[in-house]
Amino acid sequence: MGLLWALAGAVIGFMAGALLAVAIGKLTNMSNREGAAGYFMIAIGLLGAVAGLVAGMALYGRSAPAGQATAYAVSSAFGVVALVAVVVLGMWAFMNLRETPAMYGNAMANLEMELRLRAEDVPAGDSSTHWLSVEVQTTKTRPEGTVIWSDMRTEGGFRVIPVVQGPLYRSGSRVIVVRVQGLQDEIFIPPMRRMPDPKADWSEWYRPKAVEPPYGVVPPSPLRSILELRYRVRKYGE
Repeated sequence: MGLLWALAGAVIGFMAGALLAVAIGKLTNMSNREGAAGYFMIAIGLLGAVAGLVAGMALYGRSAPAGQATAYAVSSAFGVVALVAVVVLGMWAFMNLRETPAMYGNAMANLEMELRLRAEDVPAGDSSTHWLSVEVQTTKTRPEGTVIWSDMRTEGGFRVIPVVQGPLYRSGSRVIVVRVQGLQDEIFIPPMRRMPDPKADWSEWYRPKAVEPPYGVVPPSPLRSILELRYRVRKYGE
């Protein structure tokens, strides 16, 4: 009840302040250049809201039974503080937990990955054939990575395939799904911060958390992983 009294006072105070500002503007023939009159009305309205908030809490205290006015006023103040905390926390969560392109200063960033497999595990046929695809899944996005087949290289007995996904989305969880066409899906969940450090070097090599057959396919024998993945983040232009 104390919170309701305070909010009612704030609303009434804002309205009264706004009306007062309009009256002052008309009496003084205030200029509305670049919205000056509107800003003045909002400013006076906010001051009125603060005054109305205090007045509402005070009136709630006065409505209390004898000897409980202070307790009522304090409970009303706690209600207002709790409401402000909830609103601020909600705004912080909305701004920081929503999935948007990760910004480092004024620049977005790419998620750079490398996939590694043994030469003998490369599917039969021309090794340059586009035989895999990559998808970086978050709670709300499913951006695909670009496999740079022209930069595929051999290191010892391994083939290393570069992949770039951009822009990187800010997210608390990322699941990297690598589809080896016609064979299996390898699912990686590397430990990655919501905003990875763009100055960090390549991560260690990670094995997939799961290996699954393509949709609707029942494998004749248990599947084994053939891929490893590592990653890093680089800002655009670097």
